[in-house]
Amino acid sequence: MHSNDTVTDNDVRRLLQIVDQVREHPEDRCFPAAVLTGLLELIPCSQIGFQLSEPHRQAVVDGVQVYDDTLHDLSEPAPDEDAELDALFWAGYWQVGGCSYPLDTGDYTSVLRRSDRISDRALAATATGTYMRLGGIRHEAMVSLPPQGCVHRRLLLFRNDGCDFTEREVLLLKLFRPHLMELQELQQQRLQERPDLTARQWQILNVVATGASNAQVARTLAISQGTVRKHLENVFLRLEVSSRTEAVARTRALLEVPPQRRGELAAQGAGRQQ
Repeated sequence: MHSNDTVTDNDVRRLLQIVDQVREHPEDRCFPAAVLTGLLELIPCSQIGFQLSEPHRQAVVDGVQVYDDTLHDLSEPAPDEDAELDALFWAGYWQVGGCSYPLDTGDYTSVLRRSDRISDRALAATATGTYMRLGGIRHEAMVSLPPQGCVHRRLLLFRNDGCDFTEREVLLLKLFRPHLMELQELQQQRLQERPDLTARQWQILNVVATGASNAQVARTLAISQGTVRKHLENVFLRLEVSSRTEAVARTRALLEVPPQRRGELAAQGAGRQQ
């Protein structure tokens, strides 16, 4: 049994093992999911995730999250049924008790529990309190990294029940924070040779490169045409291009479809459209 405020030698060894394991086995995403699953062993919680967001655009642009023993890609547009929760989240973002503390104060080093900043009673009267209640969230801990331009980076841990995050767990997160920053920067360096697109956006580009229409992309990936359009709009912005042809040309060397096959399929697609 751990005490509520003591970090043991075993805790420190496990933290370093997580870091070393990820260095040896890099992952092709904005942040290694193995870090999240490793931290779950040390700091049990209902959800843990690394999030990249642009608060002034009210957008989560990338990230990964683990809950219900499943990895979730935060770059996916929120399902329609989550629209109410999403609206509540952004309505409360800049309020007291919301998520804007690092932006408001410039403090990107502290490890914060929600309870450190606002009481349960005061939180209940806010949009964030309603968001947490509807989402089944009872406790939160946040580890922020300095922003990169307009993109804000943070590790988020949630508990749906039980006790708040303990002093020991906060200390563990403080010890881990320098490694968190290092791992995210290493991940960015690994990906810097390829455009900064999400896994879903690469999937869509690979299908687009075959000459598929938006409707065909949607059927292939079992998503809506609206989701395809939204992803392609973001792809054009990130690649600084204005068309599907330019996007494929910009990423040609990184796509999985062989060049000769792309030409064949594009010609077939053009023939079908005539």
